[in-house]
Amino acid sequence: MDVAILPPPIEIDTETKKSVIGGLKKVLVTFQKSGHFDPAVTYQALIADPALLRSFIEAYLAHREEVDDIVRTADAAYPVRDEQVELICGVTLAQVQQLLVRTCARKVFDSLKIVETVTETVTRKSMFGLIKKTEQIERLSVDPAEERKARELLRYIAFAWQLPLIEAYLANLSYPHLFEIGEDILCLPTVEKIEAIAKFEPAQIKKVKAATGADFGAILADRPQAIAGIAVWNREMYEFYRNLLGDQSWTFFSRENAFFNVCASLDKSVLKLFGDMLCYIATENLVEIQRLNIDKVEVVVYALKSALGPRLPEILSVPAFAKDILRKVVDNLIHTNQEKDKLMTAFAISFKAMAPNIEEWLVAIRAG
Repeated sequence: MDVAILPPPIEIDTETKKSVIGGLKKVLVTFQKSGHFDPAVTYQALIADPALLRSFIEAYLAHREEVDDIVRTADAAYPVRDEQVELICGVTLAQVQQLLVRTCARKVFDSLKIVETVTETVTRKSMFGLIKKTEQIERLSVDPAEERKARELLRYIAFAWQLPLIEAYLANLSYPHLFEIGEDILCLPTVEKIEAIAKFEPAQIKKVKAATGADFGAILADRPQAIAGIAVWNREMYEFYRNLLGDQSWTFFSRENAFFNVCASLDKSVLKLFGDMLCYIATENLVEIQRLNIDKVEVVVYALKSALGPRLPEILSVPAFAKDILRKVVDNLIHTNQEKDKLMTAFAISFKAMAPNIEEWLVAIRAG
């Protein structure tokens, strides 16, 4: 997955801000007149509604040629297509999008504030001069922790695709979460992935981020659930599984602790024989096969792969395969004394002969 890169932060002065807003309003009116945007939407409504703002940005990307006379280079000589080219208003298209999205996010956050009634002593003017009196007044309630979270979140929001995620960010992630995740929040493109990482304590995220280094963003993008498994292993074993399984390692690290306990009892040389089978083999099946010595493990792994081919993940992921099929095979192998090469040939042939029966067994299991 290609990860978005935040545009450089900007501080814009009043005149630049006025110029940006003026340009945006002209673009909005142009699209409304051409029928590409709802004519009832005002600029203020646009920047307060994530769905409307995303639609507006999509309309611009689809029909930008309609506003080539508005969106021009700094010297006003050419229309702009590159998001990193400075515009006539002094900022880039990427920065305009960032400003819009952050403004919208702030307004969403403000809309979640609660109006509370408080009793305060206020000073008012009267015909007798200044007097103090106690009154009940209404004001927006701001939780300092939530305010700090919103400020941190705004540092990492800049893209239209994040607009549908704003409420999920606010609802699921705490300030410590955001602090630890940092810019890698851009690797969480869905609500489901935001919810997945929110289940972990910030301290756990910090530990995994330190252990995985440059891999952390790839983990979030592929499978945030892997954080739980990575936290189980020390750095040496993390690197062992990462090198053994490549990007499939995120699937491995997403597995259950009972499975990791079995893996921890195996030598690295045995784990290497299983290879990517570690990503899908049921714990019960691994327990059966690990009863064998390393040579006979290699025999079974070879026989299974050669006989079942692409169906192997589906079959080995079924726990009942251990008791119904594997146990007899393993018991037989334990009491068989032959050279490894002969065993590999014999058991490969044996499993191929069993393949039709295994397929029938799988159908019966799936049927319930």
